[in-house]
Amino acid sequence: MRRVAHGVQRQGWEQTNASLGLTYNATPLADGRVLSYWREGPFYDFDLDEILALEQAAATLHRMCVAAGDHIVAGCPRRDRTVRRESYLSAECWPDTCLLAKIGVPEYAHEQVIRTWFDGDKDAWTHADKDLFGAHTHAPQTPDYSPSVYGRFDLWYAGKGSTPKLLEFNAQTPTALLESAVIQWSWLEQTGQTHHHERQWNGVHEGLVEAWRRNMAELRAARPWLPERPTIYFAYETSETSGEDRMNVAYLMETATQAGFPTELIAMSQIGVDQVDGSVRFQQGQFEVGPQIDVIFILYPWEWLWNEEGGRPIFRNMADPTKRGTVWIEPPWTAALWSNKGLLPVLWELFGDKPEGELLLPAYFEKPATMTSYAKKPIWSREGANVELVRDNVPLVANAGEYGREGFVYQELRELPSFPGAEGDCHPVLGVWMVDGEPAGLGIREGVGVDGLITRNDAHFVPHTIGSHL
Repeated sequence: MRRVAHGVQRQGWEQTNASLGLTYNATPLADGRVLSYWREGPFYDFDLDEILALEQAAATLHRMCVAAGDHIVAGCPRRDRTVRRESYLSAECWPDTCLLAKIGVPEYAHEQVIRTWFDGDKDAWTHADKDLFGAHTHAPQTPDYSPSVYGRFDLWYAGKGSTPKLLEFNAQTPTALLESAVIQWSWLEQTGQTHHHERQWNGVHEGLVEAWRRNMAELRAARPWLPERPTIYFAYETSETSGEDRMNVAYLMETATQAGFPTELIAMSQIGVDQVDGSVRFQQGQFEVGPQIDVIFILYPWEWLWNEEGGRPIFRNMADPTKRGTVWIEPPWTAALWSNKGLLPVLWELFGDKPEGELLLPAYFEKPATMTSYAKKPIWSREGANVELVRDNVPLVANAGEYGREGFVYQELRELPSFPGAEGDCHPVLGVWMVDGEPAGLGIREGVGVDGLITRNDAHFVPHTIGSHL
């Protein structure tokens, strides 16, 4: 692994990238300068065996996360009894006895977090618990299906001779997808001859197209009343004004279109719940309720949604025992079980003393007295907000933000590698894309200087190659 600082810049690269969807490259700064999100010129180069090591690490981490998800839901009191709708709001889960409660998931959401976690696992629906999770009757239930299409492991890695370490799992709303799948691939094609390279770890696009086909086939097998090719709605939050969310969602929508499904792009504000029958519908105007939404992808954090007024009716609709409620992609378990920092101490508890534990950094809900160098991370946080790094009990760098109400985790400090750059030391974090549960490609973000040790929203995206001769 090396950072090649002297790559040739393409003529008109800004326009080329924008034509492919990277319309949010320029970020105005307070001092009047404009920051380029995309790094044109520098790139990272890997040997093939390094890429294979990253791929194997991601596959192993995914299996570990499945075990961690099982562990978290096993400790929820609502997992161990037949739940009736009349007990929907009764309190049974407390932070000292339920991990879901400890990490801030409201109790009314627990049942559907657990049910969607087990969707697709036929064994979970064929034994004594087959009428769990909101059934009105004792009639046997058949397996449902809650598709999960993609996620991203953020890894520390310093090259050959080092072992990748998990920093966190962005399992529900990871962005930088367009940059990873399309923009850097176009860069490779356009610069290969000049830069003497032709390979990149990038099967993200093809993987996404196939993931839509496979997951939608599984969904139709579980819900045969759906049309052969149901419309998949794609929703994003329009208050995000840079265009990043919209273009990432639009790109995902394009992969579903290429998979053969009709799609429609909507705003989160256009999702409504019918006050009569509780169905989730596309709201075309303030008083005009449109068709029912059978399948929808949202680039919107579940931890926001379940704390908003509209969250409860969505979860009631999801609990429909006839399975005619809306299917949400990504399902709520991706946020509740994986896309929060509470996953890190659970993984360490389960695997810290096992061979797989070499892929982890020690992590705890309470900081041990002996831990002097650590990253203090909010259980819920995005883009490095409210993260603090401490080295030998001395604060190193910290970010402001609005997170931390649900508490923090403490992860052993592993400072990102340093590579010399024109603006100072560059610190890359490696994002390994998981598509349909399989490692599919790599995207790299880098910060600069001490502040760059925490990967923030203004960190640059840098392309990569395998075996460049430059």
